Amino acid sequence: MKQVSVSSLLPLKLFPNIEDKVWFENNFRRKFLLKCNNIDKNNYDFFLTHSLGGDIEFLKRGNKSKKPHVLFSANKRDLIRYTEIYDDFLDIFPIESMEFRAVDFIIDSRADWVVFTSKRAVEFFFKKISVRFLCDKKVAAIGDKTAYALMERGFRLDYVPEEFYGSSLVEFLKDKGKLLVISAAKYNKVYDELDNVIVVPVYENVVPERIKYFEPKGQFEFGLFSSPSAFWHIKEAFGSYQFVENIKNIVAIGRTTKSYIESCGFEAVMPNRATIDDMFKYVLDLI
Repeated sequence: MKQVSVSSLLPLKLFPNIEDKVWFENNFRRKFLLKCNNIDKNNYDFFLTHSLGGDIEFLKRGNKSKKPHVLFSANKRDLIRYTEIYDDFLDIFPIESMEFRAVDFIIDSRADWVVFTSKRAVEFFFKKISVRFLCDKKVAAIGDKTAYALMERGFRLDYVPEEFYGSSLVEFLKDKGKLLVISAAKYNKVYDELDNVIVVPVYENVVPERIKYFEPKGQFEFGLFSSPSAFWHIKEAFGSYQFVENIKNIVAIGRTTKSYIESCGFEAVMPNRATIDDMFKYVLDLI
């Protein structure tokens, strides 16, 4: 076993991906664990610690830091991407709260429209279905990220609604002929109210085993949640909403997430656009 000392001040973008088995000291910064792909307490090749010196004292929870403490809950890919962008400005505590897994599905080729509800829906759909399936169909995407994921694959989009909530959703769907909605296993139940819509779940969002390494501790100026499950899965994993009481300002990515958090009895705000980038920019505008 080798001991590896890492400065707690090191930006995540300069920390390498580690495939070997690792374990870590208790106060090791959780952002670095995002790039450790094989965490094993009982059988490890490297033990990760922080450099001895002033950086430990500077960032110890309870001491004042120049950067606001921000809890950020999302899937691993987004955690790495946005922590690398923003950890120069914020002291980010990531929580790997979501994992996406494929589910079996059968597709009906007799459809006029195909609507993709997320970039994950695009990703998992085309793991099984050829792009030729869409050649004679109109294609819609919910959200900019979903649209971009389809355009990267060479599709021309027939519609990208500006809003896709409640009545706007029904108005868009009801007069489009036979329509397939490609979604997660948990989806907006408004689809079930329309006779012309068939929902095709292609993936599920589950609580990852690795969430146990990211238990939120300490006080946070902001908590950023990228979906309802990014909020709910923390409670499922750790047994309570204690973590929420330690967050001064809750920022939800959009209306659905905001409504869910408020249904749990907590207040939340949201940026003007429903993207992770905009959540971080919202926080930066406040500090």
